[in-house]
Amino acid sequence: MRIQTPAKINTLLYILGKREDGFHDLYMHMVPVNFYDTLTFTKNNKQGLNFQIKGASFLDSDEDNLVVKAVRAFEQVSRIKVNYDILLEKKIPYGAGLGGGSGNAAGTLQALNYIFRDSTESAGLISPGTLHEIALELGSDVPFFLKPGPAEIRGRGEKLRELSDYPKLNVLIIKPSFAISTFEAYQNCIPKKEINFPSIRSFDDLSSQMYNQFESSLLVQYPTLSKLKTLLLENGAFGALVTGSGSAVFGVFNEKNKQKQAYKDLACLQIGEIFSCETLVDHCYF
Repeated sequence: MRIQTPAKINTLLYILGKREDGFHDLYMHMVPVNFYDTLTFTKNNKQGLNFQIKGASFLDSDEDNLVVKAVRAFEQVSRIKVNYDILLEKKIPYGAGLGGGSGNAAGTLQALNYIFRDSTESAGLISPGTLHEIALELGSDVPFFLKPGPAEIRGRGEKLRELSDYPKLNVLIIKPSFAISTFEAYQNCIPKKEINFPSIRSFDDLSSQMYNQFESSLLVQYPTLSKLKTLLLENGAFGALVTGSGSAVFGVFNEKNKQKQAYKDLACLQIGEIFSCETLVDHCYF
């Protein structure tokens, strides 16, 4: 089995306060984009999990990778040993705020749930509710990627509401040469207590309401991010924002030809990796 796991952007991100469990309460709009990592699952001869990565180098051990953690969590709940070779082909940069690792984890859960399903149970071996609980244990963004589509997200990531009328966007993502850890970003960000959450249904709504609270500290600490936002706006984007906790910056365009021209012009500047994509209404793993 071969599946693709998408990246995401945050068009809204508010940090409301720190919880007793150490996590933060958030209000976000999260939208998947057609920029993918790939996971391949091949059954082996009862050799357990054999995990490999192509396209990226990680300092962490295999057991710290979210794909492996997802496999171990699935094994624990299902009481099934996963005898599979899993190949992760990375294209989504890590430390960028694009949710690559979270998408990998969610895709792994969905794939294993499908592979080991009872032939009479098309929904999967594990119930959607239990799968959601496993996903949340793996990471706050993982539940979103179980069924990627534009969504309003509250709590630490466990409360999701589909945004079916979200505008479809042409997107350019710029990943500078450095990464930013989520922990570091939270350390320097002051929560907001009172917020009137906006409703976004059009390009005009989006251009006036796009917001990422992490920018209040990140743009000071990393001036490059401000420069990237300015470049995107000067090249036709109607809005530009750091996504998640960074370090990637994205610009949104209401016309495909503007996006294409901006990609062509910015690619000559050697400002980082540039990715051209579109937002997704939904995403099916298989």
